[in-house]
Amino acid sequence: MKTSLAIGAALSLLMVAAVALLSFIWLPFDPAAMDIPHRLEAPNWHHWFGTDSYGRDLLSMLAAGARATLYVALAASLVGAGFGVPLGLLAASRGGWVEEIVSRAGDVVFAFPALLTAVLIAAVWGPGVIPVVAAVGIFNISVFARVTRGAALGLLHRDFILAARVAGKSELHIAFEHVLPNCLGLLLVQGAVQFSLAVIAEAGLSYVGLGLQPPMPSWGRLLDAAQTMMAQAPWLAIFPGLAILLTVLGFTLLGDGLRDRLDPRLVREVRR
Repeated sequence: MKTSLAIGAALSLLMVAAVALLSFIWLPFDPAAMDIPHRLEAPNWHHWFGTDSYGRDLLSMLAAGARATLYVALAASLVGAGFGVPLGLLAASRGGWVEEIVSRAGDVVFAFPALLTAVLIAAVWGPGVIPVVAAVGIFNISVFARVTRGAALGLLHRDFILAARVAGKSELHIAFEHVLPNCLGLLLVQGAVQFSLAVIAEAGLSYVGLGLQPPMPSWGRLLDAAQTMMAQAPWLAIFPGLAILLTVLGFTLLGDGLRDRLDPRLVREVRR
């Protein structure tokens, strides 16, 4: 059952990614083009998802917003993994004051939610893509560092690690050549979870005006614009909300499926 859900989640995410890629070369309408005579049209054959208060096609704005949302989430996840994984490996292999510094720095970051960090960064750079990627990326660094450190500590006392030490390999060499490959499954699962959280964070920050700025479409900003028209034009909130829900749910189920597939302890329990 979980495998079927994971496959369905992967297919839905592929569809979202395909829509985002297609939006670079083709869209039904210009997402920034206003058409006042056709404002607030309900979904119809001409505008499948309806139009907003300026007559802009909602489907085109959602498709353009998909590429922006996925870009920000991917960039924030890569920043987190790119810095967090080496830091976690370094902390586990070196120990001592290095591990203490990495651990305490992670505790400090966890004390400041991504939203608060984005507010601080936006005060310096102003709202936009940089504050969102920086805020979510910094939070992800501490998450990946903590997960990598925990997984590495559980492997450093295994027999194959002791054999590598006897062979004269350095701790850093062992960490990246032997420990990291055995942590990849867990890191893939964590990456899927952090990607879904990054989508939520981007939508939330754009909703409060700290994320992507006009004319760049954003699912969060579409929800913000729709909140005053819920009774008159509910489709303005329904479709962006569904886009966020399906994307986040897809990554969550994909991470759950990867965990069931890649975690050797769960595999042994299923076989029993």
